Parts: sequence; structure tokens; C-alpha cells
Amino acid sequence: MNTVFPKRIFLKLISMIFNDFENEIMSWDSNNDQRLIIQLVCKEWCQNLRSLCSSLSLSKSNIIPLFFKIQNFENIKHIEILNVEAPDVVTKVICNILIDPNINNTIKQLKSIDLSLSNLSNTHIHYILNALKFNKSVEDINLEGNQLGDQSIYDLSCFLLKNNTIKYLDLQNCDSKNGLACIGMLLSKNESIISLNWSNNDSSSSIDFLCHGLKLNNTLTTLSLSGCNIDELGAICLGEVLKNNNSIKYIDLSTNQIGDYGAISLANRLRNHPTIKYFDLSCNNISEGGVEEISNILQSNQTLKKLKIYQDINIEIKNNNNYNKNTEIDTFFRNSHDEIELMDTSTTESRIYYNYILPRQMIIL
Repeated sequence: MNTVFPKRIFLKLISMIFNDFENEIMSWDSNNDQRLIIQLVCKEWCQNLRSLCSSLSLSKSNIIPLFFKIQNFENIKHIEILNVEAPDVVTKVICNILIDPNINNTIKQLKSIDLSLSNLSNTHIHYILNALKFNKSVEDINLEGNQLGDQSIYDLSCFLLKNNTIKYLDLQNCDSKNGLACIGMLLSKNESIISLNWSNNDSSSSIDFLCHGLKLNNTLTTLSLSGCNIDELGAICLGEVLKNNNSIKYIDLSTNQIGDYGAISLANRLRNHPTIKYFDLSCNNISEGGVEEISNILQSNQTLKKLKIYQDINIEIKNNNNYNKNTEIDTFFRNSHDEIELMDTSTTESRIYYNYILPRQMIIL
């Protein structure tokens, strides 16, 4: 087998799958009796593997060659950009993929485009949004880590008001401070978006706009607001809205400034929530007493499957025999006959993990 199909030819085959450099075949061993057979096998394999490929990564080294061969990947569902470091090239390639009718007629199953960390500016986003108007299949857009600012978020919101195919929107870490006002307006009218990731955008002054939008929205199921500088008043506002929302299933409010009062207020309003399954309140300056009260409140929720609380809090670790943290927590949950696992806090300085496995598989981390 090694003489008929040596390793170097196999490597050529892998290269051909994506680049189709047929001229390179000429460099293969000319005195190999099976060369023609191998050549035909390679061509057939390339065609079959391309047709089976559902995800395509465009990098600095392959973005141009793959663009010219994109029609060969007729079953592509996901395209992602990896370290291209040339936003103009990325924009031109993506726009041509979305606009070109020949490409659109070939890759009809394209559902997801990942443009995260692509150094896209307002101008790039403007062109990409215009190109998306020609596409009716893309459901998932990831713009994480692009410094878009408020203007691009406004443009994106205006575009999505007229779009009913985008379902998943990732806008985390997009350097927008007031963009949540536009997102709130969008959610009040849009009926297709089911997942929004707005994490790591400072939204302390615009959370009210989101709350207003959520009041009128009944399609969003996943909401991620981690690291948005939300305080206890923002948490109370969210709680009042979520109390009457029957679509939300996943909420991530980790790494904010909610504190005990805001977290307990949220828990009270979600006590009997009919749809919520996942709730993350990690790193919100919640005390041990706050954790206990939140857990007690949410014990009655029949749909909640996972409650996550990981805290960075300043607490003195006492080494005397009278201080037994494991006993305290065991007493707290003893009536429920729950399994309890507590990490050793002596090796984590001020970090504390709680991991309670509750009867309904509720987990607090």
C-alpha cells in the first residue's frame, strides 16, 4: 500500500480537497504504475469530501483560494474567519459569498457566519449588512470582539428590524456603551431573534431600554449579559420584566455588580417562573447568606435545572475547630438529603466554590 499510495501523495490529496491544485499531480512519481488510478481516486475523494464538508474555516493562508472554490462546497452550513488580519479582504470575501447569485444558488444551506475578532469597523459592517439583504438562509451572526461601537449597533438594529431570518446574535465585547438602547428597541419589534449575547459591554446606563424591549418580546430564549456592569437597580428592573416573560430559558448575569439585594430580588421574581432552566449569578458580590437565601427561594421552582453561583469574595478562612464550613452547609441542606461537594477554600485564597447536586439536578457552582 505504501508503494502505491505513499504518505506524500496522501498529503497532496488533503491539500487538493481545499485547493484543487491539479497541476501538482505532475510532481508525483512518474514511474508509478498506479498513477492514473490514484489520480482518479484522488479526484473522486476530493469531490466527495467537499460535498460532505459542512464547516469551512477561512484563514490568512487559504481565504483567497477557498473563495474561488467555494461553489465546490455545496453543503456548507458554517463559515468562520480565523486570524486573517485583513478586514478589507474579509469583508470583500463575505460580501461576495452573500451577494453572488451563482454562489447563493450553490451553497443554499449556509446558516452561520463567524466574524469574531476580525477587526471590522463601521464601514465593514455597513457593507456586510447590505450584503446580508441578498441572503435568506443565514440564521447565526457572530461579531464578538470587533470594536463596533454604538453606530454599528444602531445600523445592525435597523437592519434586523426588517430581517426575519437571523435567530442567533453574538455581540459580546463590541465596545458599545449605549448600544443596548438600540437592542431594546429591536427586541420590542423583532420576532425572530431567540439568542442574544451582549456580554462584556458596559450597559449600566442603558439596561432600562433592554427591559422595555423585553416587556414586548416573547421569542427570546437565551440572554447573556455577563460583565455588563449591571447594579442592583438594574437587576431589580430585569426581575420585574422577567417575572412576566414566558420565553426566557437561559439567563447569564455573571460578573456584574448585583450584590445580595439585587440577586435576592431577582430570585423572588423567578421563584415560580414557568420556563427558566439556567440561571447564572456568578461573581456578583453575593455573600454566603445571600447564596443561602437565593437557594431557598428557588427550591420551589419546578423548571429550573441549573443555578450557578461562583463568588470572588473576601472572607477570612478560620483554621480553628469551631469553624466547619462543610458542617454549616450540610446543616443548611440536610432536610433535602442532597449530595454536597465543597472545594477546599484554603488553597484558593478568597475564592469559594459551591457545588450542590439537588434532586432536580440544580447545581450551584
